[in-house]
Amino acid sequence: MKVLFTHELFMPDFHGGGEFLTYEIVKRMIGSGFDVTVLTTGDPNIKNYENIRTIRLPVNRYLMNLTGPWIARYAKDFDLIQSNNYNACFPSLMAGKLEKKPVFCMVHGMYGKKWLSMRGPFFGNISCAVEKFQVSGNYEKIIFFSEFARDSGVSIGIPKGQTTVIHPGIEYNNFYVSDKDPYVLFVGRLSKQKGITYLIQAAKELPHIKFKIAGRDEGESWIKKEASKNVEFLGFVSNEELRKLYSKALVFCLPSVAETFGLVILDAMASGCAIVSTVPLDYEGFKVDVGDVEQLRKAISYLFENEEVALSMGLKNREKVQGYNWENCIRELSRLYEGS
Repeated sequence: MKVLFTHELFMPDFHGGGEFLTYEIVKRMIGSGFDVTVLTTGDPNIKNYENIRTIRLPVNRYLMNLTGPWIARYAKDFDLIQSNNYNACFPSLMAGKLEKKPVFCMVHGMYGKKWLSMRGPFFGNISCAVEKFQVSGNYEKIIFFSEFARDSGVSIGIPKGQTTVIHPGIEYNNFYVSDKDPYVLFVGRLSKQKGITYLIQAAKELPHIKFKIAGRDEGESWIKKEASKNVEFLGFVSNEELRKLYSKALVFCLPSVAETFGLVILDAMASGCAIVSTVPLDYEGFKVDVGDVEQLRKAISYLFENEEVALSMGLKNREKVQGYNWENCIRELSRLYEGS
């Protein structure tokens, strides 16, 4: 089966977890026998990435919304189009209609009214409208990575019968558990969406606990100025260093305002961390309310005051996370395509 996989960015270009997830899925699809080409934006001279064929349109990723005719031209030679929100799905749907090809949409973000708290009333309402418009259409199926993400989609008007849930996987054997050090780890973009401001506030109230922050600065330089001395900013770190940080962290914290899945939580679970997060996945630890700094503080404080409990939670998480594997993910995708 020949699949044209469209995404607004593709490695080595990336903005966040969506690009890494797309790469992992495409790599495994090819390993399972699919003939996949990725159509994205960027330098047209880059024809492949790690033996994955790429077609790169020389436009900004936001302007990919206008590339329907280009996508249609390439789609002629493929059986179906697998797209991703945000900026690739609408032009891919238009291309599919022109060429009479089935189009699937994979949702990497679905935030609804949460845009208001992330971008304010004016830009937040615009983001809500754009998000809804991009996923409104006659897609063959709209794929979500979690039940709670699908619920968000249904809440903005997507028919539930048009949706399905396929969980992503994890390279379980790449992660390991070391002797734990007493620190809280955060991994992700330094953005309001990831709840970094709430974590910084909680850290101020827990000066005796170390916090390590790994991730790219998105222009929120004031966050570092506001942080207390017990917070260490590591910047972007290599995969090897990241796995080491996970393995030694007693607690992993992701206090996101909005999240579609939270792959970093799986990585932390595989590394034996107790979890404190707003994301409603099945983990051992504490689920806290968005923006509730007091809940964050109490949860983290409890785990450090009861280290044996935290260690036990971490070991249970390492067992639980084995249910997420890439073989199941690709098998379910394959069944979905075969039924189209």
